[in-house]
Amino acid sequence: MKPIVVLTLVGVISALLLSYVYDVTKEPIAEAKAKMKREAIQKIFPFTFDSLRTNKTEKAVFYEAYDAELNIKGIAVETSTDKGYSGNIEVLVGVSTACEVYNYKVLAHAETPGLGDKIDKDKFKAQFKGKGLEGVVWKVKKDDKDGFVDELTAATISSRAVTEAVYQGLKLVSEEYPKLSDK
Repeated sequence: MKPIVVLTLVGVISALLLSYVYDVTKEPIAEAKAKMKREAIQKIFPFTFDSLRTNKTEKAVFYEAYDAELNIKGIAVETSTDKGYSGNIEVLVGVSTACEVYNYKVLAHAETPGLGDKIDKDKFKAQFKGKGLEGVVWKVKKDDKDGFVDELTAATISSRAVTEAVYQGLKLVSEEYPKLSDK
C-alpha cells in the first residue's frame, strides 16, 4: 500500500510542477515565436513596412504589410506540405501586390542536412522570385521540361515539396485577395 501512496504523490507533485512550468513559460515562448515570425516576414519582403496585420481564415494565416499611409505593400502567408523527403515542410511565402513571389522562408523542416536542407539557401530561393501564377509551369525541370525549378542535387523530393508549398502560398494569396493585382 505504501508504494502506491508514494507513487501517487510523486505523480501528483510532478503534474503540478509541470503545470506550473508550462504556465510560467507559455507567454515567453509565444512572444519568442511571434518575434521569430516577424523577423522572418521582414526577411522575405524587399522593403520595410510600418505596420503588419494578421488575417486568419479557414484556409491559412496571412500577414498584410502596410506602409505609413496604410497602403498594402505585400502579403505573407503560412503554408506547408507533407511531401518533403523527411515529412512536413512549413514555409512563409511573401507575395507582392502584383501577385508574384517576393521570397520565402522555411520555418520548419526535417530534410537531410547537406542535401534537402538547401531548400532555404538563397541560390535555390532566387528561382522563385518574381514568379506568378500565370505563364509559369510550377514544376521541377526534371519532371517537366517547361518547369522553371532547378532541383537540388540528390534532393529532388525536397525541391518538389518546396515548389508545391510556394505555389500553394501564392495560390492562397490570389484566392484571398483577388483584387490585389489591381492595385
